[in-house]
Amino acid sequence: MASPGHQLKLITPSGYVANLAALVRVEVTDAAGQRDWGMWDAEATLSSDPPRVTLSTNRVVLRNGLGSALVSCSNGADFDLIVTLGDLQTHRFLRLLTNVPVVAVGGILPGLSTTWSGLVRITNDVIVPAGHTLTLQPDTLVLIEGVTNGTVANDISVSGTIRSLGTAVQPVTITCAEPDLAYRWGQIRHNNAQPSLYRYTSITRGGRSTGEGHTGTAPVIRPIGSTIRFESCNITDHAESSPASVEFGKPGKIMQASLGSDITFDDCLLARSRMGPEINGTALLLTNSYIVEMYGVNDSDGIFLDAQQPGQSITLTRSVIAEGDDDGIDTLGSTFTVDHCIIRNWRNPFEDSKGISVEGGEARIWHSLLVDNALGVSGKGNNGVNVRVRIDHSTILSESYAVGATNKTGTTPVIDYRITNSILRGTSISIFTQYNPSDIHIDYSNAGQFWVGQGNLSSDPMFMNVAGHDYRLQLASPCIDSGDPAAPLDPDGSRTDMGSFTFLPPPPVLRNPRLLSDGSFRFELEAYPNRSYLVEVSTNPPIWNPLGTVFQASNVVELGETNGIDDGMRLYRARLAP
Repeated sequence: MASPGHQLKLITPSGYVANLAALVRVEVTDAAGQRDWGMWDAEATLSSDPPRVTLSTNRVVLRNGLGSALVSCSNGADFDLIVTLGDLQTHRFLRLLTNVPVVAVGGILPGLSTTWSGLVRITNDVIVPAGHTLTLQPDTLVLIEGVTNGTVANDISVSGTIRSLGTAVQPVTITCAEPDLAYRWGQIRHNNAQPSLYRYTSITRGGRSTGEGHTGTAPVIRPIGSTIRFESCNITDHAESSPASVEFGKPGKIMQASLGSDITFDDCLLARSRMGPEINGTALLLTNSYIVEMYGVNDSDGIFLDAQQPGQSITLTRSVIAEGDDDGIDTLGSTFTVDHCIIRNWRNPFEDSKGISVEGGEARIWHSLLVDNALGVSGKGNNGVNVRVRIDHSTILSESYAVGATNKTGTTPVIDYRITNSILRGTSISIFTQYNPSDIHIDYSNAGQFWVGQGNLSSDPMFMNVAGHDYRLQLASPCIDSGDPAAPLDPDGSRTDMGSFTFLPPPPVLRNPRLLSDGSFRFELEAYPNRSYLVEVSTNPPIWNPLGTVFQASNVVELGETNGIDDGMRLYRARLAP
């Protein structure tokens, strides 16, 4: 059951073509409007009103508050699509696009600008030349004629600019024209193009093109020397995810970017493809986004980060990378930052799956949670290239080791770990190395085993509920206030904690009020120690005045006033000091 203030958010096209699958995206938001990452796994139910409209599936699986499904509708009529999750419900009215005119397009777009709206059918390759701007209005449905096999299909080739301007209630959709899910179109290719923007745009069922890159499969988005920004977009369902299918893991992956490109994903969903984005010689910012369900027989990674060009940065922040058949993040020579992310359920035993695999370059992993992976973080030695891994304020729990240094090719480089303020746990061993153990530097961390370093612990970190995927710290956890004393203080002014979750003390309690014979008023403040609390007084709420700031040296301290009852009723309250 959701907590008070939670809501369901539904994003789907406002109209549909009978029997043609469209993407349905469902989110659970909390009272602050943020996705509920604590809702680890959930399943929403879809239904229609009137019920005679038949849906191809009635379920959407959510991970950490977000999920999606391709849904087709038959027995066509206008209807309400209803989404239910526990006691939460929302709906969206969908109209049947039976009599909407279809505009057929293909070839080189003439002039300096083109605008698409309504229903557009691409019958052969579309070329957006240099200096030309193609604008997709809200609620545009682009249907690209596809094929069932091979590497030649209709593409959109861009040298100019695309501006796809969907909204939350009227998203743009780019998908395959044929209802048969065996069909796929080709790719959108930005070749040394002018900067482009995709906003609230769903791009589905592509990938019939020439295979390339790490997987040797076709990217659906192919930037070369181009800048593209994706805002609140969905790029999904470019590969068959059913292991029983002969197309399992084929044909398409999300993206291959190269040769000085600059890519931003903000509030995006990348799902059910051969693998996620493959980044080479490219700057990347992935923020507030999800990469999920990447399946296939080999190298089905959430994202692959090759070396970037000088001056380019790669940052993944406040994102979820969940579930697939190889590594959550795989790398080759890149320098990258992972900040406030969840990386989970990369656990294929045949692929030796890892949350993060680091080959060359430098990984910087801050304030992140890596759990339910076969391996946590693995630095790999290859051709004498040194590897650097920096981990701070992270929690890494794995089915094998949490952090490791492995020999890939028989060479003996330095795999240098610097780990602080973190919690590391593996089923059998937390730290594994085939190299010099002195290159793994761990301080002020809880590794579950002895490791030379300052301030390290090995005792039970006392998570709230591991089985329920609640990795916050209990009140008695030894990891509270046990991080590096030289690190910045936590928001409540206390010494920093170990792990990815900052401990939040329970609210303070005022108790045992007493009016003494001298007219003074005394009471006790019961609160989590080693923090400062502001005590306030009021004779006329909502006006409150500070009585004082108290450093809580023990669980209970005594406070009071000397003029407790002289001016009538007085109210007191306490809270963490700002």
